[in-house]
Amino acid sequence: MVDIKNAVAAAMDFARNSLGPQRTVNIRLEEIESSNLDGNEVWLITLSTALIGSGPFASLGSLGAVLGADSAREYKVFTVAKSDGEVLSMKIRLLAVPTMT
Repeated sequence: MVDIKNAVAAAMDFARNSLGPQRTVNIRLEEIESSNLDGNEVWLITLSTALIGSGPFASLGSLGAVLGADSAREYKVFTVAKSDGEVLSMKIRLLAVPTMT
């Protein structure tokens, strides 16, 4: 059984290897959820990365993101099998926008 710490490490490694260094600047853990997918126990791990080239501090590039100046983030959910730590999927996570009532 893969624990949370190892599942997060697997998701981060997968992100870095599949997305590359430019798209994984300032990678951050956002959420962890235990779930079941097709009868298999999984971890749903949400990671975010800085969106380089957008936002008010885009001219700072990677340096701005490392310093935390670029507030624009991209969110992805990684499905990690609890049995062996294999990353089964990576999906875009869209954030809900609160509505005014």
